[in-house]
Formats: sequence, structure tokens, C-alpha cells
Amino acid sequence: MTNNRLIAYQDFVTRGGSSSYPKDLTAVLVDRDGTAVEFGFKARKRWQAADARGNPDRLGYATRFKMALRSDAPQADVTRFHGSLARPGRRTVKKLISDCLGKLYRTALKEIHATSFRGIGFTEDDIRWCVTVPAIWKDAEKQAMRDAAAEAGMPSSEERLLLVSEPEAAAIYCALTPGTLLGPTRPEGRLDVETAGSRFMVVDCGGGTVDITSYQIRTDGLETNRLAEVGIPDGGPLGSAYINQHFVERVLADRFGIEQLKALTVSHAREIALLEDRWEEQKTGLHSETTPDGTPVFTGSCDIEVPGRLWEALAEPTRERLTEEAFDDPYHLVLTPEEVTDLHESVVGRVLETIERQHRSVVDHGTGDGVDQILVVGGFARSTYLRDRIAQRFGGEVEVLIPQDPAVAVLGGAVHFAYDPSVIWERRSKYTYGYICSKPFREGVDPEAKRFTDPEKKVRCDKRFGIMVRRGDPVPVDRIIKDDIGIPYPDQRTVNLSLFATFSDEPQYTDEAGCELVGTVAADVSGSTKLLSTERRVDIYFAFGGSEIAVETCDRVSGARRKATITFTELYGRHGKAGE
Repeated sequence: MTNNRLIAYQDFVTRGGSSSYPKDLTAVLVDRDGTAVEFGFKARKRWQAADARGNPDRLGYATRFKMALRSDAPQADVTRFHGSLARPGRRTVKKLISDCLGKLYRTALKEIHATSFRGIGFTEDDIRWCVTVPAIWKDAEKQAMRDAAAEAGMPSSEERLLLVSEPEAAAIYCALTPGTLLGPTRPEGRLDVETAGSRFMVVDCGGGTVDITSYQIRTDGLETNRLAEVGIPDGGPLGSAYINQHFVERVLADRFGIEQLKALTVSHAREIALLEDRWEEQKTGLHSETTPDGTPVFTGSCDIEVPGRLWEALAEPTRERLTEEAFDDPYHLVLTPEEVTDLHESVVGRVLETIERQHRSVVDHGTGDGVDQILVVGGFARSTYLRDRIAQRFGGEVEVLIPQDPAVAVLGGAVHFAYDPSVIWERRSKYTYGYICSKPFREGVDPEAKRFTDPEKKVRCDKRFGIMVRRGDPVPVDRIIKDDIGIPYPDQRTVNLSLFATFSDEPQYTDEAGCELVGTVAADVSGSTKLLSTERRVDIYFAFGGSEIAVETCDRVSGARRKATITFTELYGRHGKAGE
């Protein structure tokens, strides 16, 4: 992890046109037929212009929609759909993601084809691609992202298209680049990758989610710069966009009144969205200051211009009150320093709770006293309030480090991961995984409703949970977990193995509370149809240590070993049974 590699990326002009950012806005504009016509900040600008004219061309606009890919995504979330995309289904969300990936894919290919090294160009077959995903995503969402990438034209091969969790990518980036220690003097600091056994936590704070996990430098004396995950990935919808959501739900509800705000979000949706945009512009320029005890606070008020049409729709008493609060300046809404602080704390406080929960996870899984360093990355990490709150809460116990550009950490780390995926050599299982099977019936233990007699006249228990890996277990990337199942019928040509997940360490049945169907693995056993059922068995090989679950099956009689595909159920996670 000390190799020098060059990473090039494109800056994008942000909403105001006065600053740049290493990632484009997650936004798509589609025409009336649903065809994507613009992306990113350019899409936002075109939509605002079209919306101001009443959207005569029936365009559709979507932003912050990646998290809507989750089957259990809440309805009232920070995702925004407008115009012809006002009520999209999950299939539409997948298409929007595919459209975005397709745009990035084509842009990257154009840049790569335009470059050469000593006269030697690159072909598409020379390129390995890497797509980052939130650590809190379940297996079904990862597969949906891979499917969307394939639809976008990216390679479908798992060798040429890799998925990596966002905190993993950020960890790799921080191991290669210097940063700043968050403290009174803020000296330069660097992640300790030289000391075997050192542990660190990555707190990836984005616009929609915060993803957290922890790593340890390999301790066996071999390739000590390899990373082993020591905490179960954690996080949630705690990104900076939720501060904006609270601005609407709390500040605007307070200023306009709850009932009037509800009416205005329907009659003046464009103006409410514009007001939220103006708050976002103000928020990104705010800087907190620290009190003598290290507590960050905002000391200045925040003055936001209210769109004229929205102002005229407000009740006269409301306009008078807002004008008085704005020092006799109409068409303005002023937030006090305390309100600005409270809006940030409404999200940052939950981020701190998640960091503490991750710290307990590291301790509980046998790594001693927790972590030595905390790395804060992501676009939200540009917030001085967030950084100072983390430093205040944890700076006395561990080093808190921020890279030179926290917003580029995931992007840069993903490139390094694609170059050398073996840098992550062990992960922790987020769930207890297993399959549905039957086992000998236990008198007095198993419920009578699950008793049945198999073709061999043996009394068995149905819907037992066959454990393959437990939640929190360390799983090296090259570890293969083998099991075998019987084939009950002599003429059976395919065995469908149902894969389940749960938070429980010792699940007994696949239909007990907390267990949820992940998907189905189909095994071809046609090579042994001539044998008695007692002689027919199929071996299943699972690899849980990668970014994605991998499965192979082997018919013992024919010896045929095949890579199996898991068909994930879209209901997986929808009811929160296997965790959030």
C-alpha cells in the first residue's frame, strides 16, 4: 500500500457555479418518453428553468434517488422525484441508476481512448471498473446495482466489474494519503498502516447516508498492510440531506404553520424546493466556531430570500412576523444561530451514536480496547460542525483524522481497490446466513407442525435453519464454506436452495421471527438422476468474504462444478426483518 499511483478525476461545477466538486450531482432529467437527456448539475439547471415555465414539455427530474433502490426505503425520504417521474416504481429507479452509470461509462471511455502511454492506447478489455455501494446495503441492493451497471453497458464479469463498500474504499485512500488531525493545533497526520494490529474506524458521511466500519492491519507478519474488517458495518440515513429535510419539517413548519406548510407544498411545490435549495447554498458556506470546552456552535444568523410567489401566498400575519424577524426586510426568512446549530445537531447527534455503537461492536468482537484512529470522510465531512463534534466527543480517546479532501476519499480509494482488490483480506459477516433444510425431528423440542416423514420413512423436521456463517464471524476473502444437501427424489434434475439471513446467532427455523428469505440458489443435479435418492447429494460452496456472496455447486456423481447465481428476492429487507 505504499505504491505511488496516479488518479485523475473530473471536477464538476456546483449549483451556484462558483465552486467545484469531485463528484457530480446524482440527478437525471428525462424527456416525456423517459429517455435521459441530461445529468448532474446541468440536469438540475435545465429542470429549474423548465419548471419555472410550468414544465410544458412534460420533463421528469429525479435527484438523490440511489437510496430509493433499497426495498425498505421509507416513503418520506430525501429522495426527490418531479414532473413525469413524480411516482416512480423500483424498476424506474433502477433505470435511472443505469442511465447515470451509462453516462459515466461513456465519458470515462472517451477520456481513456483519448489517452495513450508511449503511443500505446487502451481498449475496453484492458479496463477494470469499480462501483461503490453503501455499507448498509443488503445483498439484493448490491445485485440490483450490478444489474444496472450491466444494463449501462459495463462488463458483467465479476473480474472486470467490482463492487466495493464506500468505507472500504475510503480506508484504502486514507492509508495512502496524508491528512489533518482534528484538534487544537490540527497538525498533519497519517493513518497508521505500518504497525501490525493497529485499528481504525472509517466514518463515511455523504449526502444521503453515513456508513461506518472498522479495520485492523494484518497481524500475522505477512503482508502487514492488508486490512481485516473488525466491526460489523453500520450506518443509516444520516447524511447532510436530512439537515435540509429537517429545515422544511421544523423551521418552515414553525414559520408558516404546519397546516399552511402542507398546503404550500402542494400549491407552491416549486417555490418550497427553491427555498430549500437556497438553504442548502447557505448551509454549505456556514462555519462553526468552538467554545473553550471544544463545543462547536454557530454564532451568526442565516438569512434566506423567500421566492416572491411563495411570499405572496403567505398569510398577512405570517409575512409581518417574518419581516420583523428579518429586521424589517420583507421577502426574507432568518434562522437564529441556535436554530442553525439545532438543525445540524439533529443529524450529527445520531451520527455520534452510530460511531459509539460501532466502537462497541469492535470491542465485542474481540479486538481489545476498540480503535486507535477515526477517519472522517465524505462530502458531509466538509462540515466544520460535524468534524468538531466528532473531535470533541472522541478526540480525547483516539486520534481523529480527516484526509486532505474528504469528498474524494471514496472515489480515489475505489480506483486503488480495483487495482488491487486483495488489500481487503477479511470481512465480518453482517448477518447469520443459512439455508432452509430438514433435520432429524427432536421430540419435545421441534413443533409438531414441522414433523414429516421423508421417502426413506425417516421422521424429520421441516424448515430448519442450516447455519453457514454467523453474524460477526471473521470471514477471509478466500474462505470457502462447504455444505451438502440430499436430493430427495430420484428423478429430480434441479435443487433450489433457499438462502436466509437473520441477526440471531443461533436461529433454529427459517420462519422464526427475524429470519428473512434472501434469495434462491439453483443447483443442476441432472447428472445423477439414475441413482437412488439415498445416493444423491450435491455439494454447495459459499464465499461470504467478498463484497458480494459467491456460490458454486458440485454434483458428487457427475463431478460437474458450476458457478451458481443467487436470484435475490425484491422483498428482502422490505419489512426490516433481517435488520435495517
